Amino acid sequence: MARGRAIDPVSSARDALAKLAQEKPSLAASCDVLCEVLPVLFGKPVVETPPALDAAIAHDKLAAGIPLLRGEAVAIDATSLKRRWQAVCAVVERQNANAKRIASGFAELAPPALLSEVLAGRSEAVPARAQALGLDAALTATVLRLAMLPALAEFAAALESLCREVAWDHGSCPICGSWPLLAEFRGLEQNRFLRCGLCAADWPFARLRCPFCDTRDHRPLGFFHVEGEEAKHRAATCEQCHGYVKTLSTFDRLSVPDLLVADVATLHLDLAAADRGYFVP
Repeated sequence: MARGRAIDPVSSARDALAKLAQEKPSLAASCDVLCEVLPVLFGKPVVETPPALDAAIAHDKLAAGIPLLRGEAVAIDATSLKRRWQAVCAVVERQNANAKRIASGFAELAPPALLSEVLAGRSEAVPARAQALGLDAALTATVLRLAMLPALAEFAAALESLCREVAWDHGSCPICGSWPLLAEFRGLEQNRFLRCGLCAADWPFARLRCPFCDTRDHRPLGFFHVEGEEAKHRAATCEQCHGYVKTLSTFDRLSVPDLLVADVATLHLDLAAADRGYFVP
């Protein structure tokens, strides 16, 4: 029997975006931007090499609650990074003129240095640097995240096996230390897995637990959803810290391009969360 062709995750994600734009016209502009950005991010193989981590050192770091990339020398290819950065900005500029200044500010922003700050647990350095240069802080953080994602996702995939040796009992990413972008309820069991927005890593996390303040008391934990979407998209909330995590039901682990699609598909939950006073640290 002849084997079918392997599914291209970028093509599949772009098809999903086209369908999403038809179903929700309010998201059409965001879908168009991501549809153009995906080939920019994933159209060429990653040239970066993941840092080599000794298994014993990795075990000790994870057991101590330290993400694997913290304190490690992470080398990002400057040429590839600049190509992705400029291309992302060029696409986004059609919807947001602020992207043009972020593109021209690449050298002054020094994205590899900003990544080092983020991996060291000092993500506040990104908006601080952007504001010092008179740039849109939120958009700068988004461009940085997208431009770094292909390389960091490869790093996370390469380091994933090390994470299986130690139970990671934290709400932040075991690879890079970032907060989750969203959560997946997978398969028939609907077990919850958090997904990192910076490196796309995933890790299991209990349903009745806040990843931000770690409360396991069910009383301050809740959720909200848009009418008609309760079985598909929700936002899990915490009244103790006012954090929230977008959640969706999936059959299996989302590919990295599909993770970005899911983020766009749930933008309405971000807006609703902000209106209700919830935020992500």
